[in-house]
Amino acid sequence: MYCSDKVGIGLSVSLTGHYKLQGTSSYKGILAWVDRVNSNGGLSDTSNSCSPVELVVYDDESSATGVENNIVTLIDDDQVDIILGPYSTNLIKLATNLCHKKKRLIWNHGGASQDLHNHGFDLLVSSLTPCNEYFTGLADATNLIFDSTLKICKVSNNKGEFSPKVSGSAVESLVMKYGQAAEVLEIDMSVYDMELIFHKIQAFVPDVIVFVGTYQEDVDFVINLQHKMTIQPQLICVGAAGLDEFWMDVGHSGNLIVGPSQWESSMILDINHGPTLAKVKDHIAENAVLDYVFMQAYGMGLIIEYCISACKTLDEQLLRRFAETVDIETVFGRFKIDPQTGAQVGHKMVLVQWNKGKKYPLTSLERTWIPLGYESS
Repeated sequence: MYCSDKVGIGLSVSLTGHYKLQGTSSYKGILAWVDRVNSNGGLSDTSNSCSPVELVVYDDESSATGVENNIVTLIDDDQVDIILGPYSTNLIKLATNLCHKKKRLIWNHGGASQDLHNHGFDLLVSSLTPCNEYFTGLADATNLIFDSTLKICKVSNNKGEFSPKVSGSAVESLVMKYGQAAEVLEIDMSVYDMELIFHKIQAFVPDVIVFVGTYQEDVDFVINLQHKMTIQPQLICVGAAGLDEFWMDVGHSGNLIVGPSQWESSMILDINHGPTLAKVKDHIAENAVLDYVFMQAYGMGLIIEYCISACKTLDEQLLRRFAETVDIETVFGRFKIDPQTGAQVGHKMVLVQWNKGKKYPLTSLERTWIPLGYESS
């Protein structure tokens, strides 16, 4: 158990396994926030004084069993004051259900589930734009050219929530703009192997490809594009393309690919709580990558800090009720939740496009989308 004179922050996170890349970045974001709080003297507690924060971390190994064991340990054995959710849409559902049964508040910074907020969990606060809104702005950010039919190929793993909803948001955006001119081919990657998927895409000859799998599936798909297909779509959207590590893993194969991001350093913000980006950079570890996973974890820490400081309590019922009144902007962006469900309604996604190793937001006035096959100036 953590020391009684400290505020215990509990975190189950994927430091190994399937979600190791994102989990490690998430952990570093939380760690950076804890360092910030402690360097400023701690959090305001019930005695109206400041108490240092102690972070209790367990590796869930990217597994449901790991999350279940960790959440139970954090609540029953460590008796932490604050519980942070794990990374991944699937794992946050399990963690939230466990916290609900034990009447504990969970602060969700790592799972962009929409469905999570449809089950009456009253002790839930989420900071991420839900997965069904990832590509909402795609049609407005691009200017597709076609004759009579816009052919869209959607590839997703329909066994989970994240993949079909992220890819579906892209298709929905385009269909809303182009209407009956849009022809959609849907491929379920849980049914077909990659060879057959490439064959189906090639035969369809799409103008747009939307591919959303796991991070590694996305990377493998992009790397093999040039070898497996001879067609030239105008637009390829990939779920993992928002991550900074994406280009390091795919190289020039990722040029001009579009992806969704919860946060970009070039976002224009009106910060009214917490540090600026420059100050965050000044205090982070040298090996930390400031991608959106890092920043969404760090940003949730700032929200927790704000709520505790304003309420002067660790009572989770009071913190949840206060959180539903909060409308602030941190270095991660706007925070505002639906009072009933705890779902995030204030934060907005950014669409990005890779160009020669650099990632450019398509929402900025200075940058316009470049179709595949065109070289940038």
